Amino acid sequence: MSQTYPQLMFLTVDVDELMEFSSSWDIRATPTFFFLKNGQQVDKLVGANKPELEKKVAALAGDGGGVAPDRP
Repeated sequence: MSQTYPQLMFLTVDVDELMEFSSSWDIRATPTFFFLKNGQQVDKLVGANKPELEKKVAALAGDGGGVAPDRP
Protein backbone atom coordinates (compact mmCIF):
# COMPACT_ATOMS: atom_id res chain seq x y z
CA MET A 1 0.00 0.00 0.00
CA SER A 2 2.85 2.38 0.69
CA GLN A 3 3.82 2.21 -2.99
CA THR A 4 0.24 2.92 -4.06
CA TYR A 5 -0.06 5.88 -1.68
CA PRO A 6 3.39 7.50 -1.45
CA GLN A 7 1.81 10.66 -0.02
CA LEU A 8 0.90 8.72 3.13
CA MET A 9 3.21 7.49 5.88
CA PHE A 10 2.86 3.86 6.96
CA LEU A 11 4.49 2.72 10.20
CA THR A 12 4.85 -0.67 11.83
CA VAL A 13 5.21 -0.98 15.59
CA ASP A 14 6.31 -4.10 17.45
CA VAL A 15 3.87 -4.04 20.36
CA ASP A 16 5.94 -6.55 22.34
CA GLU A 17 8.99 -4.34 22.06
CA LEU A 18 7.12 -1.09 22.76
CA MET A 19 4.68 -2.09 25.49
CA GLU A 20 4.30 1.46 26.80
CA PHE A 21 3.30 2.63 23.32
CA SER A 22 0.79 -0.21 23.03
CA SER A 23 -0.72 0.70 26.36
CA SER A 24 -0.91 4.44 25.65
CA TRP A 25 -2.69 3.78 22.33
CA ASP A 26 -4.95 1.11 23.88
CA ILE A 27 -3.83 -1.59 21.45
CA ARG A 28 -5.55 -4.79 22.57
CA ALA A 29 -5.36 -6.85 19.36
CA THR A 30 -3.17 -7.13 16.31
CA PRO A 31 -3.29 -5.94 13.74
CA THR A 32 -4.58 -2.53 14.77
CA PHE A 33 -4.48 0.36 12.30
CA PHE A 34 -4.68 4.01 13.32
CA PHE A 35 -5.46 6.74 10.83
CA LEU A 36 -4.21 10.19 11.73
CA LYS A 37 -4.59 13.55 10.06
CA ASN A 38 -2.84 16.66 11.33
CA GLY A 39 -1.77 14.74 14.43
CA GLN A 40 -5.32 13.74 15.34
CA GLN A 41 -6.77 10.25 15.16
CA VAL A 42 -9.57 10.24 12.58
CA ASP A 43 -10.22 6.50 12.35
CA LYS A 44 -9.17 3.11 13.66
CA LEU A 45 -9.42 -0.44 12.34
CA VAL A 46 -8.89 -3.52 14.49
CA GLY A 47 -8.38 -6.84 12.75
CA ALA A 48 -7.18 -8.13 9.41
CA ASN A 49 -9.93 -6.82 7.16
CA LYS A 50 -8.10 -6.02 3.91
CA PRO A 51 -11.09 -4.58 1.99
CA GLU A 52 -11.94 -2.25 4.89
CA LEU A 53 -8.29 -1.24 5.29
CA GLU A 54 -8.01 -0.42 1.58
CA LYS A 55 -11.24 1.59 1.75
CA LYS A 56 -10.07 3.65 4.73
CA VAL A 57 -6.60 4.28 3.26
CA ALA A 58 -8.08 5.33 -0.09
CA ALA A 59 -10.52 7.68 1.64
CA LEU A 60 -7.74 9.30 3.64
CA ALA A 61 -5.51 9.64 0.58
CA GLY A 62 -8.33 11.17 -1.45
CA ASP A 63 -8.85 13.74 1.28
CA GLY A 64 -5.28 14.93 0.89
CA GLY A 65 -4.48 13.68 4.38
CA GLY A 66 -1.53 11.80 5.71
CA VAL A 67 -0.91 9.15 8.28
CA ALA A 68 1.72 10.25 10.77
CA PRO A 69 2.56 9.44 14.35
CA ASP A 70 1.29 11.78 17.04
CA ARG A 71 3.03 10.08 19.96
CA PRO A 72 6.43 8.44 20.34
